[in-house]
Amino acid sequence: MSADVDQKLDQKPRGRGIVRRSTLVWLVSKVVVLAVCKVWHRLRADNAGAVPATGPVLLVANHTSYLDPPLVGITQKREVGFLAQSGLAAFAPLRWWLRQVGVTLIDRKAPSKDALRLVADTLAAGEVVGIFPEGTRSADGAVGPFRNGVEFLVRRTGCTVVPIGIEGAHRAFGRGAWFVKPTKLVVRYGNAWSAEQVLAPGGVEALRRAIADLAKVPLRECPPKSVSTPVRAHTEPTSSADSGA
Repeated sequence: MSADVDQKLDQKPRGRGIVRRSTLVWLVSKVVVLAVCKVWHRLRADNAGAVPATGPVLLVANHTSYLDPPLVGITQKREVGFLAQSGLAAFAPLRWWLRQVGVTLIDRKAPSKDALRLVADTLAAGEVVGIFPEGTRSADGAVGPFRNGVEFLVRRTGCTVVPIGIEGAHRAFGRGAWFVKPTKLVVRYGNAWSAEQVLAPGGVEALRRAIADLAKVPLRECPPKSVSTPVRAHTEPTSSADSGA
């Protein structure tokens, strides 16, 4: 496991469970970011109560923008953990803040299995984790093929899965953008899926279709054997969790 992850797990917990965070920093950050998004983006969250109040939950969303992880985090009552590659937080104050709000930083060269193991351990502790199983931000807004992390995590932990469709983030701050546009954002939560539903034949692909429907975007065609590479949550795999675990 990467040095960043090892150091993170060796720290004395500041909160509950596996994810380390400052509850105060997390709450203040959530209030501030939510207020900005309400004004600048007219943010709306639909069916956010679909997330169970207790127990392990895997939030699975489409990924088109760096805005996606905070959009998921601020629209949930429960604290959500994500993973992010340490290279995205080279600026020291940003690195500090990400760790305070529960983002676990991993080395970009760390094996995918280490990230998946950390997410699985977090779910096993009864926490909520957000992942973006396409593994990278979509360049055109369409939902691409999923990597195989969703099936692995559900099979290993038996967690509940909640699909999320994020609409507008691609237009607000897509790949290559330098400024965040005041585009309307909608975060739509689907009803919870049981582990059995996800693991049924065709279940993961049905989950992908559900997310595309929630986001109101098209599906990208799956090339043969395109889902054989493990997922990275809230990361850019060639550049993620996230989403800290």
